[in-house]
Amino acid sequence: MVVLTLDTFIRHLPHRAYVKLSSLLDPGGLWENLAAKIPLNMEDIDDNDAQPRYTHQQIAVFALMGQRAGSANSPTQRVLIDWGTRNARVSHLITVLLRAEYYAAANYLNNDLLNLGIIPPPDHDDDPQPLLPMGGHDAIPDLKSGGNQEEKGMPGGEKTPEENTSSQNVVSLCDSFHGMSSDVGTLSDRMSCFSDHRDSVLAMEGVLLSQLRRHSLDCKEDSEDGWIGLKDIEIQTIEYAMLSGVTNDFNTEPLEKGGNLIGAGGFGKVFLGKFRNGFKIAVKFLMQSEWMRKEDLNLLIKQFETEVKMLSTYRHENVVHLLGYSIDGPSQCLVYQYLPNGSLEDRLSRHQGTPPLSANMRLKIVLGTAHGIRFLNDKGYVHRDIKTANILLDSEFNAKVGDFATVVSAPSGDSKTIVRATTVIGTPAYLAPEAINFDVSTKLDSYSFGVVLLEVITGLPAQDNRREETTISNHIMENVEEPSEIHSFVDQSAGAWSEGAVDKLYDISIRCLTHQKKKRPNVKDILPELEEL
Repeated sequence: MVVLTLDTFIRHLPHRAYVKLSSLLDPGGLWENLAAKIPLNMEDIDDNDAQPRYTHQQIAVFALMGQRAGSANSPTQRVLIDWGTRNARVSHLITVLLRAEYYAAANYLNNDLLNLGIIPPPDHDDDPQPLLPMGGHDAIPDLKSGGNQEEKGMPGGEKTPEENTSSQNVVSLCDSFHGMSSDVGTLSDRMSCFSDHRDSVLAMEGVLLSQLRRHSLDCKEDSEDGWIGLKDIEIQTIEYAMLSGVTNDFNTEPLEKGGNLIGAGGFGKVFLGKFRNGFKIAVKFLMQSEWMRKEDLNLLIKQFETEVKMLSTYRHENVVHLLGYSIDGPSQCLVYQYLPNGSLEDRLSRHQGTPPLSANMRLKIVLGTAHGIRFLNDKGYVHRDIKTANILLDSEFNAKVGDFATVVSAPSGDSKTIVRATTVIGTPAYLAPEAINFDVSTKLDSYSFGVVLLEVITGLPAQDNRREETTISNHIMENVEEPSEIHSFVDQSAGAWSEGAVDKLYDISIRCLTHQKKKRPNVKDILPELEEL
């Protein structure tokens, strides 16, 4: 029997300890605050201001893993297992738990497992002390200090048509965030408000529907390359109560179980909103946590601003259509056109038993995706997170590039100008080699597009930990020595491809996956070849 001490490595804790800690920290997402307080370097364990080990993106990955069934996917256990690889000890874990003010978890280790006694909270007296977190609130701005909404031009105050369509609505949303009211009342209050504003709901429904119709005409008839500029775009500010009503109070049951949840990402969940006449919207609800670090909250706000600014400045037929946003509720929301065929990732994996994509559909989708990427790159932007999960499909399987929270301005990658990022952004299986050095250019998007092409050809996921080579790019490179051998990996459910299509797609993919950035083409360079297929 192993004797447990403060010096025991946490990887040597018994399974029951992991289960107990999960039961204490998984509910309510308490584990996120724990993860945010783990230092990068073990020698900084006593430093409250130490650089954290986990970024908000890494914490989001743990959260996504936790959505799967089974105790093995407990986010608390995932964090502890990962931290355990750095030789973290029980004493280190107790220190971090105390910093997070999780006394129940800390005392489970210190008293129940080690028999070292109860650790009282600071200023302990005879009154019962809470065992759940008591801190972390300074990371959140005072959301109720903003004063009158009408004075700030917030949703709920009257606006003229000029105010609604001007770029002032999207230039400095951060100011609005820090002044917004989070006092939206109970569900019954919100539903009552929704009911009282039924005429407004119907009017908004008409406005959003007319936007979609006009956007479609603008893209197809008024522009040679499928985009329109700021003067043509109207982004609506939408009341949170209205969005709450059409999403059944943001019902978190999945669509297939009769709920409204379409999916979840790093910083938000996407819900289906349904109006009474059947008109549908997609609502991204940005998740904030009271234990969020201030820098993470600021990043979330910045990403919200980026997405609204980007999608309010330009529109393209192969880019998701932003209809509006809401900032008068407990969380910010983005409202998009609803795309009924979901993501390319889901369709390739035949999620929920959807029929396979035919070869012709796949060619149509990759061509549309390339047009969307080229459009962004031509405007001087880099998406930085091109992947099949961010390629959405409308009712006719037209591709729409989505999720613009990570977009930045950057050069083409052919010049000597280098733009440096401060953090690595993107999904590991789609990241170009230079991303690790914070080098940002449009060549990041072409590399990611090369990975997408491999997924389209093979139907295999970009990341699969059951493979010896976990990423699809490494898997194909290791197993395909001659170009013709790619045919043994072709997804048979796609049916017959047109002559030479697979060979051409594979050739384009290999060029996009070139490790040397200067030798890698931009998406616009390979677009003519795709158009010939």
